Amino acid sequence: MEKEQVWYITGCTSGCGLALVEKLLKIKGTKVAGTTRDLKKIEQLSIYKDQNFLALQVDLVNSKSVEESIEKTIKHFGSITHVVNNAGFALMGTVEEASDKEQREQMDVCYFAPLNVIRSVLPHFRSKSHGYIFNIGSGAGFRGIANLGAYSGSKFAITGITEALHEEVKQFSINVSTIVLGYIETDFHEAIPVAKNLIDCYSTQAFSEQRKENLKKIIGGDPQKVADVLIDYSYKSNLPFNIFVGPTNHFNNIETRAKELLNQIQLQREKNNVQKS
Repeated sequence: MEKEQVWYITGCTSGCGLALVEKLLKIKGTKVAGTTRDLKKIEQLSIYKDQNFLALQVDLVNSKSVEESIEKTIKHFGSITHVVNNAGFALMGTVEEASDKEQREQMDVCYFAPLNVIRSVLPHFRSKSHGYIFNIGSGAGFRGIANLGAYSGSKFAITGITEALHEEVKQFSINVSTIVLGYIETDFHEAIPVAKNLIDCYSTQAFSEQRKENLKKIIGGDPQKVADVLIDYSYKSNLPFNIFVGPTNHFNNIETRAKELLNQIQLQREKNNVQKS
């Protein structure tokens, strides 16, 4: 196991990503590479001047751009030990309203982009027999949310593939987990785009506005505490494939969902069992 940690974090200019970078840079010997689509956004932040920080302008949907950023990080710092696939966005709109283009853009950023990072870093991790991958998921990837279907789909997808990857690479002493986030008070929720072709009967625009008002009344999670949780798990071995992080209501919602699923299984076990006699 390497003594010094070198983190590669996508989407590091705000929210949980920025909070994590700031905390990591306060840990002696820890180095961080952070990605953004626009380098000017990082240049305006205090982290940009830290000698242990490497700013990277990366098109995460482009596999070549990602590969080059991974290579640049390893060349600059000598290694990578931890990856956090944090970049993402949520599209507001019903399944019917979201166009093919919008659905694919959602999947590109929240599913295929993390896969580009994973494929690019795994050879390095395997060569070291050490590494951590934290994929930022959501409660929306544990329970589909109406009017956020595209986002829910992308988060279900990353949760599923993370669980598979967790099993595949533990033989190489590589830890992989989904960080199943609840509502965290960041600007993520202020910048949710709405599908372009709305259908009147769904009242999506009204739902979007009401959601913003509802969120103001909810006690959300602290991004600084999210960073603390990630750092704590970064030193542990044999991580669970799901790490639930969020305020109290998040855990209540997850528990309710788990009970609903168990109830469905129990009710359908006998009636729907089609095992051959």
